[in-house]
Amino acid sequence: MLNLRHLVTFVGVYEERSFSKAAKRLHATQSGLSMQTQHLEESIGLSLFDRSARGVTPTFAGDRLYELSVEVIRRLDEIDADIRVLKTGVGGELSVGLMPTFTRAVLAPTLGAFIAEYPTVRVSVVEAYSAALTEGVAAGTYDFAIVPRAPHRDGIRTHLLGSDREILVCKPGSGLTHLAPVRLADLPPLKLVLPGRGNARREAFENYAELHGIRIATILNMDAMIATLEFVSHSDFVTILPETICVNDLDGTVRSLHPIIDPTLTVDYVVIEPAKAAMPKAAALFLEGIETQYRKLKELWLATGAMAAELDHHKD
Repeated sequence: MLNLRHLVTFVGVYEERSFSKAAKRLHATQSGLSMQTQHLEESIGLSLFDRSARGVTPTFAGDRLYELSVEVIRRLDEIDADIRVLKTGVGGELSVGLMPTFTRAVLAPTLGAFIAEYPTVRVSVVEAYSAALTEGVAAGTYDFAIVPRAPHRDGIRTHLLGSDREILVCKPGSGLTHLAPVRLADLPPLKLVLPGRGNARREAFENYAELHGIRIATILNMDAMIATLEFVSHSDFVTILPETICVNDLDGTVRSLHPIIDPTLTVDYVVIEPAKAAMPKAAALFLEGIETQYRKLKELWLATGAMAAELDHHKD
C-alpha cells in the first residue's frame, strides 16, 4: 500500500534525478532513499526509474506517479493550511518574489492595503528577474513569484496573470508625440538600454527585432530598472518596457511613451508557485490584491488610449 513517506521520497528523487541530491534535499541517507524507492516499486509492481551511473531517468509509470503524487501532497498541504487558518486566522510569514514591472507600479498600493487589513502577517518582498525568481520558488523560498513567461521545470505550478503591450520609452522632446503609437522599423537605428542576455524579455525583443527588421545602433546592458528609467530620461537612449511599469509616466513630463505597433509586441505575466505546497492564505490574499491592482492599471491604459484617440480625431 502507498504511504505519504514513500511518495515524498519518490517526488524528491524524481525532481532531483539523483538519489544523492534527493538525500541532501530531504536530509536523509542515499541508501535509505534507495531502499524506500525500491519498496515502493515492489509494492506497485512497476519500475519507476531507469538507473545508471549518471543518475536516474523516470519511466512512463514514474512520470504518471509523479503527477498524481504532487496533487496528493499539495491537497494534504491545503487541508493543513485551511485548518491552521480556522484556528489562528490569517497570520504568519509571507514571502513574495516580483519582477521589477510589478514593484514599481503595482506593489505599493497592494502592500499598503494588505498591511492595513492583516497587520500580523510578516511580509517579505524580493525584486529580481525571472531566472532568480524561478529558482527561489523551486527551492521553496517564495510562496509565489511573478515572471514574464512560464518556466518548464518540475516542482513548479503556473497560471497566467495577464498580458501587456510593450512600450517604447524615451525622453520628452525626442521628436515623437507622447502616447502616439510607433512602428519601430520606421525609426532610425535605436540606441537601446535593455536587461542583460538571459532575461526573458530581452530574448523576446531580440527575436522580434530580427523578424521585423528593427535597426539597432547599440545596446547598453543594464539589469537595474530604476537606473534604466533615469538614464533614458536624461539621454538619447531609449528602452522597451511593459505598459504596467510605465503607468507612472502617463503624464509625459519625465518620459515619453509610445505603444509599439505593426506588429505589437507583448509580454505575458505568469504566477509561479511550488507545485507540492498549498499557497498559504496570506499569500493567496496578497496575490488577489496584486491581481486587482493590475486590472485597475489595465483599465487606466484603456481610458488613456481612448482619450488619445479622441484628441487625434478632433485634430483631424
